[in-house]
Amino acid sequence: MTKERLVVHYTESAVKIVQTRVTSVRKKDILRTSIRLYDGKSMGVAGAFGNCDERELIKKARESLELGIPYACEPCKELKREEQHESDLQNEAELLEAAEDILERLRRDQPQFSFSHLFKSARVESFLENDLGLDLRSSRESLSMELVIKDKQSSNIIDAMTGYEGREFRKDSFVGLTNMICDAYKNQLHDIEEGVYPVAFMSGDMTYYKKLYESLNGMLFGSGGSLLSGKVGEKIFSDSVTLLQTRNVDDGFFEPFFDLEGTVNQLDRFALIESGVLKSPYTDKKTATTFNLPHTGSAGGEYDGLPELGIPKLKFAESQETAKQLLKGQKAIFILIASGGDFTQDGRFATPVQLAFLFDGDRFVGRLPELSLSSHMYDMFGKDFRGVSNDDFLGAENSKMTIIDMKVSKL
Repeated sequence: MTKERLVVHYTESAVKIVQTRVTSVRKKDILRTSIRLYDGKSMGVAGAFGNCDERELIKKARESLELGIPYACEPCKELKREEQHESDLQNEAELLEAAEDILERLRRDQPQFSFSHLFKSARVESFLENDLGLDLRSSRESLSMELVIKDKQSSNIIDAMTGYEGREFRKDSFVGLTNMICDAYKNQLHDIEEGVYPVAFMSGDMTYYKKLYESLNGMLFGSGGSLLSGKVGEKIFSDSVTLLQTRNVDDGFFEPFFDLEGTVNQLDRFALIESGVLKSPYTDKKTATTFNLPHTGSAGGEYDGLPELGIPKLKFAESQETAKQLLKGQKAIFILIASGGDFTQDGRFATPVQLAFLFDGDRFVGRLPELSLSSHMYDMFGKDFRGVSNDDFLGAENSKMTIIDMKVSKL
């Protein structure tokens, strides 16, 4: 029998902001521990919050193992790795001081607007070890700054938003981005001709690629229910499209570098689509074995439960060009808020756009009227895919842009 121990320690400091004022500061400190027992056919699991008696957890895991819950996958073994990635503003006082400074600047620069939401610093420390030589230790810190923007003269709950997540405190970039959004919002552009335009999304905005999460789900793919089922090895998209399943900290992923089964990929990435060719859906051990698919290391689940197929972070590889170069002298429509849209089962896409800006490759020019976007998945990632910028927008960390030609209509 194999024993495995998982420990996850999450700490957080958060500054709550309401109407451009700090209203509270909160802290979290959550420790989770679980013991897993494998006998080759089944797994027993027991977990606890906070400090615990691990002998008691082992006893409960043995009782769980006797239930015969199937888990025939072999545990990972003979792998050791330790990493630590720090971020700015992990000190609560520094985080509060930074928030107060930014809010003071916004009160001065943008008196027409009020700003609310959260600035947060967090650390995730994770340990996974077993008696087969597995010893994985990850500590990753991150900083997130998110503000909901409200025009004081508007009846809307939300008029715009701003933010970024990373490891570095880039105050001037954040304030510059927020000011640019507010200034462009005030510059209302009253008309636009319908037609095909380059459309820009922040690369992490799932609006334009959430169909790929469904289509690349290993269980759906393997059972034949995916739009992409049976297409491994086929050229399905543009040469410019490389889609990575990533746990790489440089891609803005701040959970551990290993999945819940202890799988570690080279460079903490796995290419699901490479230069337009479908390599694999995302899988955990069970899914890969069941359907004879590559194992991509995408196990998730609760810390005190059996590992299961999770939802990984997906990232499009950057091109060799900036956003301005990808636009080739054209202006784009930048999407900031688009909700209510979706993909059909055959891959057609449409969404209303509540807030969009005219974008010249460097800055937002003005606010466009409400619009509608439409396309098809194969076109979006095929002939109409221009690429992902290699530059961070306004220097804000993890803020690449994806640019796709799409049909734009008036609402």
